[in-house]
Amino acid sequence: MDNEIKPLFDKTDSDVELNELNESKIFLLNNNKESFIKHLSNLEFFYLTISLAGVQFTWSVELAYGTPYLLSLGLPKSLTALVWLAGPLSGLIIQPLIGFYSDRCTSKYGRRRPYILAGTLLVIFSILMISYSKEIGSFLAFCGNSNNITIWVAVLAFYGLDFAINIVQACCRALSIDVSPGDQQNDASIWASRMIGIGNIFGYFMGFIDLRSYLPFLGSTQLKCLCIIANAVLIISVLLTCIKTPEKSLIQSHDNNDIKWYTPLINIIQSMSHLPEPIQKICNVQFWSWIGWFPFLFYTTAWINFIYYKNKSSNNESMSEDEATRTGSFALLIYSIISLVASFILPTVKAFYDKMAANKNIDPQSFYRKVWIFSEIFLAFVFFSTITVSKIWQAIFIISLCGISWAVSMWVPFALIGEYLEIYNNNQDSKNDDEEESNENKLSSGIILGIHNMYVVLPQFVVTFLSSIFFSLIKFMEIQEDNFDSFGWVLRFGGIGAIISTFLVPKINFKLKKM
Repeated sequence: MDNEIKPLFDKTDSDVELNELNESKIFLLNNNKESFIKHLSNLEFFYLTISLAGVQFTWSVELAYGTPYLLSLGLPKSLTALVWLAGPLSGLIIQPLIGFYSDRCTSKYGRRRPYILAGTLLVIFSILMISYSKEIGSFLAFCGNSNNITIWVAVLAFYGLDFAINIVQACCRALSIDVSPGDQQNDASIWASRMIGIGNIFGYFMGFIDLRSYLPFLGSTQLKCLCIIANAVLIISVLLTCIKTPEKSLIQSHDNNDIKWYTPLINIIQSMSHLPEPIQKICNVQFWSWIGWFPFLFYTTAWINFIYYKNKSSNNESMSEDEATRTGSFALLIYSIISLVASFILPTVKAFYDKMAANKNIDPQSFYRKVWIFSEIFLAFVFFSTITVSKIWQAIFIISLCGISWAVSMWVPFALIGEYLEIYNNNQDSKNDDEEESNENKLSSGIILGIHNMYVVLPQFVVTFLSSIFFSLIKFMEIQEDNFDSFGWVLRFGGIGAIISTFLVPKINFKLKKM
């Protein structure tokens, strides 16, 4: 039946061992079937991945100012956790759907470009809503009590921003895999990691500076200034990627016309149960790893604010909400610098490791596994260390150390996925002389990254749910929140997820099951 819905990939297709695939990879790199994908220069990698820097800059503004801003509007601490459900909902729904539809997009401008540009417009609109939520709330209240309306506007804008960022991010990641030739997949992941690091540094640096003093014409508050700058950075970076990166258009297919509205949802659900074993193992690690990362991403600034207020009150010093938040941004700035430095050092160490292992029968993925295990253990140690923190400089130091693990998390999983897709798809080319049949059997980067992202965002449901219960319990027990480190305990809970992930990393071995 032509319209029968089938999984996008099947485990039973993986019938060749790793060493056989690597041999075919060496041959296929010189084969005409890959000749249309040219090797990329460093400048071309810069243009290809700079959009990720713009996306990360925007996300850093949300992460640094999201929780403090919502709390300043009067939203209860327990409900701020529910606002962050926007992330997992958008990742769970948007990324796989966008991956599915962009894989099949036949626009003359390419498969990913139209979605990147549309998502960018939504990001711009959402950021403006956040920055002017008080003004919008006052306008809609018609001179009445605007506080509740302002909160609703801000919450809806945060949801819109998360959904839009996921659209842009998913397509930018897929584009880097599509455009990069097989033996440069690792380079593409390295460049993406570096650009994410640069976006973080630029974003947190801008958050640390008192923008109202230097750029008062951008807005009356720090957040308004940041949002205007974030929009400008995103627009410039996305345009550079879209204009400077050539993308091959997809030829119109009869199958694309037969897609029903429910087809992608069913395909995604079916495909999740048919993930290739190596991809499934990577996803399993990511699930537990991000149990650790989400508390860090959402509550770091709020935790540093707590340490700041606690120190200032004990010393009877004056306190400033903007200064407290900028202190959090400063900690994240140092963390981002360390992450960027690590993203340059790690690939160099990887190249040295590969050279040392060239004459030995060593699994080429072993370096990734070792680095990932160290990263997760180190992250857990840092999170558990928060219990000893009592000074502001100690909090800044602890948060900064997380940059090492972040560099690994932004590089290793995507490098492993990119290498696996390249090996698997090259193998399909070698087995099938019919180009159309070969393309049908290939794994698509869009849907693979979409499903992978579902495993990244699902932990956020867990963290959000448990955090909300935890904060509600504190309020129910009437614990004095000014003296109780609630955000610190959420960070320590994240350390448990990091520990569990270390036991799963060794299982990633790229052994493909025989038929």
